[in-house]
Amino acid sequence: MNEEYTNPEMNDTDREILAGHDQEQRFRRGIKLLPNAITTAAMFFGFYAVMEAMNGRLERAVWAVVVAAVCDLLDGRVARLIKGTSAFGQEYDSLSDLISFGLAPAMIAYFWALENAFGALGWAAGFVYLACAAIRLAKFNTLTGEEESRKYFRGIPSPAAAGLIITPIMLHLKYSAQGGLPLENVILQGGVLAWLVLVGLLMVSNLRFRTFKDLNLKRFGPVPPMVGMAALIAVLMARPALALFFASFCYLAIGLIEGGIIIRRRERELRDMIRKARREQRLQRKLEKKKRKQARKEAKQSSPFRMFK
Repeated sequence: MNEEYTNPEMNDTDREILAGHDQEQRFRRGIKLLPNAITTAAMFFGFYAVMEAMNGRLERAVWAVVVAAVCDLLDGRVARLIKGTSAFGQEYDSLSDLISFGLAPAMIAYFWALENAFGALGWAAGFVYLACAAIRLAKFNTLTGEEESRKYFRGIPSPAAAGLIITPIMLHLKYSAQGGLPLENVILQGGVLAWLVLVGLLMVSNLRFRTFKDLNLKRFGPVPPMVGMAALIAVLMARPALALFFASFCYLAIGLIEGGIIIRRRERELRDMIRKARREQRLQRKLEKKKRKQARKEAKQSSPFRMFK
């Protein structure tokens, strides 16, 4: 028994209060481990995806990445909900993401289309994707806390990039079993290699992709979000591969239109405004300098001591 409970000055009620407090403290410590446990689960499914891809069971591999993405979606939200965020959790989450959304998609794409067609070139493309994912996650950690990071990601996030890689594989695995979408075409395999590298470069780009953290569904009331969620679940249950494919590429399209066109255009306008303001400031300073020089010259000419020179 705890020595605090054996204090002779304490009665039974005091001991019950202390015991309840200790139980509450243990519960809080345990609940704060929950986000890291979810992160560990995400890392496990990423590792499982790698192992299944190496064994040729690609369908299991791609769905393991999807489960890892769901875990990754939950761990941060759970941590913020229970106020259990920490620097350790953030770094641990990044390492988990590197396995689940960096290594696993690269391995799946390699064993799906690149191993037999390109050999060493195929795994080199996979490594480029993996390296870009590592750079993307490191950049995310350095930008965390900035005001802009609440609304936009710099570069496409690694879970979305993994979706762009694995959802076409899902569709191929589904329809190739029905006699469609052959992958023996060298042009198609070359497209897979180029796509893998391109998605990697999108992760390290400066294009802005929405975080949707500022999305306020409360303004619509409780009914529309619930109906939308029910419709989303129904679509996912009916056509999961197709729904995930369209969701991934719609997110890419939104980022390319907003981050690549709208925001870039606004940035150019702002830079032009700043350059114009700076030019006006320089001209203003020159005019003021010229006026001061002219004033000194006039003062010198009108000085009463000038006649004695």
